[in-house]
Amino acid sequence: MGSLPVDGRRRRALLSVTDKTGLDRLAPALAERGFVLIASGGTAAYLADLGLEVQKVSDLTGYPEIFGGRVKTLHPVIHGGILGPRVEDFADLDDLNITPIDLVVVNLYRFAEAAATSAEDRDIIEKIDIGGPTLLRAAAKNHSRVAVLSSPDQYARYLDELEAGQGEISAGLRRELAAAAFATTAAYDRAIAAWFGGGEPGRIPLRYGENPHQAADLVVDQPGGDLTAAGIVQHGGKELSYNNIVDLVAGLKLVADFEQPCCAALKHTNPCGFGLGEGAAGLELALRCDPVSAFGGIFVFNHECDMAAAEILAGRFLEIVAAPSYAPGAVERLTKKKNLRVLTVDFPRFAAASRGKERVWGSLRLRQDEDAGFPELESWRVVAGTEPDAQLRRALVMAWKVCKHGKSNAIVLADGEGTLGLGFGQMSRVDSTELAIMKAGQQGLDLQGCVAASDGFFPFPDGIERLAGAGVKAIVAPGGSIRDEQVAAAAADLGVTLIFTDRRHFNH
Repeated sequence: MGSLPVDGRRRRALLSVTDKTGLDRLAPALAERGFVLIASGGTAAYLADLGLEVQKVSDLTGYPEIFGGRVKTLHPVIHGGILGPRVEDFADLDDLNITPIDLVVVNLYRFAEAAATSAEDRDIIEKIDIGGPTLLRAAAKNHSRVAVLSSPDQYARYLDELEAGQGEISAGLRRELAAAAFATTAAYDRAIAAWFGGGEPGRIPLRYGENPHQAADLVVDQPGGDLTAAGIVQHGGKELSYNNIVDLVAGLKLVADFEQPCCAALKHTNPCGFGLGEGAAGLELALRCDPVSAFGGIFVFNHECDMAAAEILAGRFLEIVAAPSYAPGAVERLTKKKNLRVLTVDFPRFAAASRGKERVWGSLRLRQDEDAGFPELESWRVVAGTEPDAQLRRALVMAWKVCKHGKSNAIVLADGEGTLGLGFGQMSRVDSTELAIMKAGQQGLDLQGCVAASDGFFPFPDGIERLAGAGVKAIVAPGGSIRDEQVAAAAADLGVTLIFTDRRHFNH
């Protein structure tokens, strides 16, 4: 299935990676598509072990690696092949043996990991990559002709677009990959500078704080860190503000609690819609609940944002779209909206960087552990009604997980696909219940046979009575009230299944 570009030559890929994750899939796919593979040192040996034909950098340049590998790719044959503006410009360089390089695949020495150890300074300094950042910057500068892959997370998308484009990738993806490469080298350099200067954490100025008259910044507790240290790359739109960061963290933590593909819409950290399903399917379910509140909000996917979802979002006013990946053309479509912030998120890196929670007031610092996991779902107790069937259980589990992420007092109404009504942040649980029912009614959504979740116990039967009157069939809530028996009896009289858990998830 190899294919040649329009000029009839074989394309060439330069590979030099420390992290070889995914290389066993990328490199054979490139070879199959007709790429000549060029590599140095350990990468060349790894490719040869895969049974692939590989051209060593030293054979190409005519110079061996020197100083124990410190110098290997810093050569005009390599950088000329990357930086040549157009293929036709190489015609005058035949006698110099400089030919085009079309793809650069590089990730860097693990400096931050070394700096975090008790290793000697000389050993840490050896982890300062020189050739790698130079290759990334050269390829990113010349992205109009050269594609650059700076992370294994990008390999699958690149190959998918290469296949869809019959051997070519879009200008939008080239630019996106270039931005990621420059973000990688910028964070890398800041980490090195911080280590030499004493290891101060990265401090990122934000557009403003909760209000425009308040200054704000984001502190990343990693030397020289920035958002890329948390696995977040921004592709377009304005700078992020304080509120954007808070909303983004809330949205990412919500969808990360689900293994199934899903989409969440948030406003002021509260979910205003949630749907299970891939791409546009999950998005449309998230929008059915409260599209009015979703105006100017953020939309977060825990899976690929497909082109259909991008088209829907491009027609709305919103602040942020975040996803682990995007279908070919989706980022380009979304970034046509000048101010929209389009973010790619590495969820495992984000989870590692955002574990736990702190609030700071001057010299007062309040912290707590991450509210992680849902073991209570395995030990819940049916205190009224019958054990829910698989369909009802699925709806209850989804509502319970969404409820965790709204401000207390929290009430979530849902079916097996997504949310139907949401009530958060009220001083009374009954008020939150009324708000959730009202929101569903505003959209004409049928609550007959749906489920409800509450983040805290019902202190009186009135909340249960109001939910039952609206058509709710089953409710999940923490136990703990001195009136639990009275509440359970009311649920039984109303024909409602009531489930108590032994854990709550308040979110103040």
